[in-house]
Amino acid sequence: MVTNTTRYSPDTCDCVIEYSWDSTLSEDQRVHTLSTISKCSFHSGLSDNTAYNTVFEENPRKNIAYQLILDNGPVGLSDLVDGTRQIKPGIFINTVWSGTAPNRVLTVTVTGFSLTQNQKNSIQTFLNNRFGAGKVLIA
Repeated sequence: MVTNTTRYSPDTCDCVIEYSWDSTLSEDQRVHTLSTISKCSFHSGLSDNTAYNTVFEENPRKNIAYQLILDNGPVGLSDLVDGTRQIKPGIFINTVWSGTAPNRVLTVTVTGFSLTQNQKNSIQTFLNNRFGAGKVLIA
C-alpha cells in the first residue's frame, strides 16, 4: 500500500481539502479518505464529511454543466477544435451559486451570445436530465 495525499482547492468555493488514497489500487477501486478540510463560508455550517461530499458534488456539477452547454448549445456558441468543443472567442459562460449548502443552486449565464428562449429551454432540458430539476438553471 502506498498512501498519497492530495490537496484540493476547487474553483467553486474557497474550501481547501486534503484527502488520502492508495496509489497501488486501480482508479475504480480507490477510496478517498478525508484528512483535513478548511471550510469556506458557504460550507462552514456543514460537518467535515458533508462539506467534503458537497464540494465534490458541486465542482463536477459546474464543470459538467459547462460541457453540456457547449455540447448541446447552438452552433454559434462554440467551435470544434481538434475534436474538442470549445467556446468561441468573446463568448463567456458565467456561473453563480445561490442558496445554502448542501443544496446550493448553480445559475449559468451566457454573455457575448444571445440565446433564444427555445435555445435556453433546450439547454435547460439537458441540464435537468443530467442533474435533476432546479440544480442548474440557465438564465
